[in-house]
Amino acid sequence: MALFLFTVTHAAVEPGQNLLINPDFEAEQLDWPKYWHFGVRQFLQFELGGGPKSGGAIVLKAEQSEPGNARIRQLDAKMLVAGEQYKISAWIKSSDFKAKRGGILLHNQGWWAAKGIVELPENTEGWEYFEEVVTLMDSKDKRYTFVIYAHEYSGELKIGQLKMEALSAKALSDTQLPEELVEQSKFRMVPWEPRLNYIPVSNPKLSFRSYGMTAAMLQQQYECSAKIDGEVLRVQSLEKELNVLDLAGLKPGDYRLELEVKKQGEDKGESLFRQSYPITLREIASVKPEAYRRLNNFVLEALHEKLDGTEQSFVFDNPKDGWVYLCFENVLEATQLRAEISGLGTVIDANTPGLECFRYLNAGRQQVNVKGATVGGVLNLRCISEIFHCPACQNSVVRQNGRYDWNFFSKYVFPNVTTVNKGSLPNNRLSAFNALGLRWLGNLNTTSAQSGDDLIARISGSSGMNEDRYQGVTCDEQFFTRPFLFYYTDAMWRYQAPAERFLYTWIVGKPSVPGMHSEFFSASVNASRGKGKVLFEAYCHSKPDEEEARAYLQDKLVDTMLKFEQCYPNAAEYTGMIFGNFNQLPIISLDVLPEVDYKYYLDMQLQLAATHPAFDRLGVIGYWGGHYADEEMLRWSMQLLRHYCIEGKSEMLSKEYGYKYNPGHLQNCDFVDALQHWKVQAAENGSVSTATFPGFGADSQRRWSGPIGTGDGFCLLKRQTKGANFISQIATGLTPGKTYTLQFVTADYQDMLQKRSNPRQHPIKALLSDSAEVLPEQSYVYVHDRVDAKTQARLKGLARTNLHHVRFKALKSEVEIKFTDQNAEFGEELALNYIQLRPYFEP
Repeated sequence: MALFLFTVTHAAVEPGQNLLINPDFEAEQLDWPKYWHFGVRQFLQFELGGGPKSGGAIVLKAEQSEPGNARIRQLDAKMLVAGEQYKISAWIKSSDFKAKRGGILLHNQGWWAAKGIVELPENTEGWEYFEEVVTLMDSKDKRYTFVIYAHEYSGELKIGQLKMEALSAKALSDTQLPEELVEQSKFRMVPWEPRLNYIPVSNPKLSFRSYGMTAAMLQQQYECSAKIDGEVLRVQSLEKELNVLDLAGLKPGDYRLELEVKKQGEDKGESLFRQSYPITLREIASVKPEAYRRLNNFVLEALHEKLDGTEQSFVFDNPKDGWVYLCFENVLEATQLRAEISGLGTVIDANTPGLECFRYLNAGRQQVNVKGATVGGVLNLRCISEIFHCPACQNSVVRQNGRYDWNFFSKYVFPNVTTVNKGSLPNNRLSAFNALGLRWLGNLNTTSAQSGDDLIARISGSSGMNEDRYQGVTCDEQFFTRPFLFYYTDAMWRYQAPAERFLYTWIVGKPSVPGMHSEFFSASVNASRGKGKVLFEAYCHSKPDEEEARAYLQDKLVDTMLKFEQCYPNAAEYTGMIFGNFNQLPIISLDVLPEVDYKYYLDMQLQLAATHPAFDRLGVIGYWGGHYADEEMLRWSMQLLRHYCIEGKSEMLSKEYGYKYNPGHLQNCDFVDALQHWKVQAAENGSVSTATFPGFGADSQRRWSGPIGTGDGFCLLKRQTKGANFISQIATGLTPGKTYTLQFVTADYQDMLQKRSNPRQHPIKALLSDSAEVLPEQSYVYVHDRVDAKTQARLKGLARTNLHHVRFKALKSEVEIKFTDQNAEFGEELALNYIQLRPYFEP
């Protein structure tokens, strides 16, 4: 793999500044940390959240019988100064680690010399800190490379929180930083609070947070001048952290604010910082959300009123521009029922499905008028978080799931969400969709932008910002670890969205760079006149047990939200926690462990967001990936949204259905423990065994983002002339009368070995004892036979799989499940794994 050659820029280095990029190995949605390059991956692993302080960790692991070799590199740039002092440090955790040679080093061009941590510890007590101060040797072409390496090693070594810093005076003054680090560390003023277009006239103060104040700057005096529409409003001394601009005297309305920072007394000198912003001063009603009954983090109960059968009016104060849910109870015979909301007219009548609706309302005093209700009826109005689903009306690739069309969405999705993203809605249904009061956002690819101007051109020309069917656009997607995130920030400050259009930003990973990431967050929130939202891709793969899953969610969700709050004030209000409900093998699935019921795991995620203080007043909640979810998971995830985001519940919905994280009906479903728990009836000695194939789980089955090696092991059945092979296990703990789904994956072993993509149905079948009533109309075999260009390219040389789906009703608490290759041809070798048995959530 070629090294990333950094563009270097001269800038004084601050004492203690880390000269490495991505030193904590952030790699959300990546299988390897950005900026770190390796030669051979065979003995290298990466653990997201497995390092100190929940950072990432590089893992070197090999057996004595097959020693490993590893080399991970960064830099290869003319940025360091020979003869000067630098310090290299790392946190290391090791167990029985031995290597002929190894270290965490700086080496010169050609590796003629190297210095750093030259002895890697054999065993540590947990994570231990190591450091080494070095005087840098000469290098041809003045190039140096930072490297982690080990030669002929065994055991396990984990490395996290790497740091390289300049120590000596000349190292601090002459070291040249990569452009990414210059951008990260430059001085900036970040709009802090309130949002630029939500400045209250009653308290017209706007704060900016200073970042990048160097030691040299702190020894000098700077001033900050503010102009409104070109006229100087204020000139004040620059504060080290928070600068508050008083806008007293301005009337309600829109203005252009220009902020400039210079050295005091240098009116014609060069600006240290200069930026302009559109701002709005407005009358903002004083609303106290605490006056309402808070049901959970997503739901405030504003009205719960008994109806007396007369025309009645109710007022409430909406705490923010946002969504409300309105519904009636006990009014089924009210044929003349009507509910009106001030300014919107009738929103519910007797023919409205469910006698409920969503509406987006401005903050402040609102009125609901009710007519035609029966005595004893109840009106409920709740202020809720935005409820998000992506995509709209897009079918599953697995056609046996049925169509996810307008009828499906009308029954299962639209009653439970306020906003849908991308996908498609039938043109002849757009008026019906708009009558529901819901929002449809288009989607735009912004990952590969080349500049701020490029991004502005893309957004300006997007369908979401131009076509009447949409109300805005989501920009898909940004990464905290990707280079040139500042292009996106620049575009957000300069792009002026059309009135009443919304601009949301998809983001991956955790913020880690003060200043740069805070400015990104501020720019994204202030986009589209302060209506912007930052949508965090909270896609959580399953863990072996519930305890480990809870620890993972604490790091993945809670820690991320806390970092957002450090990054920007009241960040939760402008953040979307968008979970992944995609579980469709072999297309893409977070449901990577067959022993886990992903329904329960999704419930854990929603309940955590609904109840943990970190998510108080969360702006958006929902899912991405409905088209990659099977029909059961899609329906269940919508039911979870209703449970938590509309009804305001706090207890897990799974309790009502008896679901568990590990149902425990079958054991060793991925053959991790060879054939333990399985009864084997082999036709001949060795015709039933276990094997592994690297990448079978991640590549052929698309178990997404799980640990390396997940799903690579399987049971191998070799059909013999003497007869068929059988393996069986008794499923226990079933509830008679309940419906269950048995699911498993098969492949041709020779397709793996010969790197052959050969989609066909595999002759392995499941036989269930008479304690189960199989439901053939709900059972199927999906052959992964997609032929689109993208799939063909991704699966080239990979074995194609079958997904077997058997639905049955349990007649007794135990059912024998037997797998056989009796229909296979003699000599055929078939792989079997991902045997999953869990209760079915019925429509």
